[in-house]
Amino acid sequence: MRLELPRFRFISLQARFLLGTVLVLLLVMAAVIVVVEHRQRAAIIDEVERRGEVIAGNLAAVSRVPLLLYNFTALEQNVARVAGEADVVYAIILDAEGKVATHSRHPELAGVALRGAADELAVKTDTFLVQETVQSDTRESIYDFVVPVIIEGQRWGTVRIGISKRRMEAEIRKTRWELGALTLVTLVLGGVLAALVARRIARPVRELAEGAAAISRGELNQQIVPSTADEIGQLAIAFNHMASQLFQQRTSLETAHADLRSHFEELADLKSYTDSILESLTSGIITLDLDGRVVTMNAAAELLTGLFAAEATGRYCTEIFSHSPEVVEILMESLASRAGVASTSLMLGRRNASALPIELSTAPLAGADGKDLGVVGVFKDVTVVHELEAQVRRSDRLAALGTLAAGFAHEIKNPITSLRTFTRLVSRKFNDERFRQTFERVVPRELERINELVERLLELARPTQLNLKPVQLPGLIERVLELYANQIETKQITVLREYAHDLPTIRGDAERIYQAFLNLVANALEAMGTGGRLTLRAGWSDDRDWLPSSRRAPERSVKVEIGDTGTGIPSSETDKIFNPFFTTKEGGTGLGLALVHKIIEDHGGSITFRSSAGVGTTFRLLLPVLGERRAERKSTHAS
Repeated sequence: MRLELPRFRFISLQARFLLGTVLVLLLVMAAVIVVVEHRQRAAIIDEVERRGEVIAGNLAAVSRVPLLLYNFTALEQNVARVAGEADVVYAIILDAEGKVATHSRHPELAGVALRGAADELAVKTDTFLVQETVQSDTRESIYDFVVPVIIEGQRWGTVRIGISKRRMEAEIRKTRWELGALTLVTLVLGGVLAALVARRIARPVRELAEGAAAISRGELNQQIVPSTADEIGQLAIAFNHMASQLFQQRTSLETAHADLRSHFEELADLKSYTDSILESLTSGIITLDLDGRVVTMNAAAELLTGLFAAEATGRYCTEIFSHSPEVVEILMESLASRAGVASTSLMLGRRNASALPIELSTAPLAGADGKDLGVVGVFKDVTVVHELEAQVRRSDRLAALGTLAAGFAHEIKNPITSLRTFTRLVSRKFNDERFRQTFERVVPRELERINELVERLLELARPTQLNLKPVQLPGLIERVLELYANQIETKQITVLREYAHDLPTIRGDAERIYQAFLNLVANALEAMGTGGRLTLRAGWSDDRDWLPSSRRAPERSVKVEIGDTGTGIPSSETDKIFNPFFTTKEGGTGLGLALVHKIIEDHGGSITFRSSAGVGTTFRLLLPVLGERRAERKSTHAS
C-alpha cells in the first residue's frame, strides 16, 4: 500500500477535481440518460397508444351506422381505409356476437369467432382496452387496441386495431443513440458547468413538461410555483397565466355550448312543430326567395302542382310553373312590389297537361329583423267549390224557370178561364143580344191581355234591337213626371230633383230608357202613401261602393238615382226582385223590374239598389258615356 500511495499523491488537484467532476458528471449523465430514456420511451409508447386509441375510436364512430344497418360494404371500406395508414397491421370489426364482420388482412375470416386469449378478452371488454400481442404469422410484436361499439346501452360490435411496435422500437433505439451522443458531447463540453446548469433547470422544466402534458389531457387547472426569479421563473408565471386563461375560456365555452344546445333544441322543436302544421294544411304553401327560386313546399303544394319538393327546391318559379303563366305573373309581381295579392281565381296548369281551378294568395316574407326574405304563396283547390257553384246556378235557373212558369200560368189562367166559360155558352146563348155584347167586349179584352203578356215575355227573351241616338236623361225623367203629375199632386208627394249642369248626352234608345224610368217611378209612387218624397238625381258617377265586388263600373259613366220614402223591400226578397213574375204588389205581373234590368244591361250599364224597411228604396242606374269627364256641379231644387 505504501508503494501505491505516491502514485495518487503526485496526481494534481486539478486532475482529481476533473476526475471527480467527470465521475460526478458520468453519474449525473447516466441518471439523466436513464430518466430521459424512460420518459422518452413512455412518451413514444403513450403516443402510439393515443394514436391507436384515436384510430380505433374514429373507426368505431364511423362504423356505428353501418353496424346498425348491417352495411358490410361500408364496414369493409372503413377497415380498408384504416388499414392503409402507417404501422397499422390489421383492422378488425366484430359484430354483436363477437364474430368477424370484416378483417383487413384475412377477409376469409368473416363470420368466424376468433379463439385466442386476446381475442376472447377483446370480445368481453366493455371499455377501451390495449393489449400487447404477437402476430402469429410474422411473430411481430404489436399493440392491439379494442373499442366496443355501444349504442343506447347495447353492444353492437367491437373495433380492433393492430399497430406494429417496430417503428416505436426503432424510435427508442434511435433515442438511445442520441442520448449516448448527447452524453459524450456533454462530457466533453459541459463539464461541471453543464452538470450544475442541468441540475438547476431540470426540476422547473420537468414541472412545466408535466403541466403541459396535464393540459394536453384536458386538466387545465394547473399551477406551477416559480422557484427562481430568472427566465425559468418568468416562464412558470407565463405558464400559470396561460393555464388560467385556458381554464376560463373552456368554462365559458362549456357554458356557451350548453346555451347553444338548449337554443338549438328549442329551435328544432319549433321547426318540427311548424313543419307539422304546414304538412297538415290542406292549402298548398310555397315560399320563394328574392331571386324567385322555390325554397319550401308542403305536401298539399306537392299534390296540387304534381311536383315533389326535392325536385322543385332551388329552381326558379318561372320554370316550375311554366304551364301556368298567370301564377308566375302574380308571384313575380308580389316579389317586385313587396306587397301581397288577395285571393285570385285562376287555372293551375300541371305538367301532365291537366288544369286545376285554384285561388292564389300571396304575402311578403320577412325575417325577425324586418329584412325581406321573399314571398309566400297559398294555393287553394276550389274544384269542389266550382262544382257546388255550378249546381247552385243550375238550381237557380231551374227555380227561376219554375217561378217563370208558375207566374205565367197564374197570369194567363184568369183570361183563359173567362174564354173557356164564354165558349161553352156560345151554343146556348148565341141568340141572346146581351150575351153577344158581353162576349164582344170581354173576349177581345182577355185575348189582348194574353197577347200583351206574351209580348212582354218575348221582350225579355229575344235580343233587343236598340235605336241608338243622343239622349238627354233629365228630359226623359221630366217626361215621366209629366205623365204622373196628377198622381203626384193627389198624393201630395214632394219631388226633389238633382241634375248636374254639365251632364252630357249619352247614346241610347230613348224609348227603352224612358220605359225603364217609367217602371221605376211607377213603383216608387205605388210604394209611398200621402206626403212621401220622390228623389231624382242625374250626374257623373263618383263612387262604386254600390257595385258588387265581382262587377266593375265603366271608367266614365252617368248615374241616375230614383229614390222613394216608401215601405222598402224586405231583406228576404232583395235577391228576387229582378226575377220575372216576382212581385209584392197586389195584381202586379212581376215583369216590370225584370224588363228594367234587361234594358239597362242592353245599354252596357248596371242597376243596383238599396232598401231599408220603413225608410225607403233607392235604385241606381249606371250608363256608360263617351267624352271628357268634368267636375260635377249639382243644382238642387224642390217642387
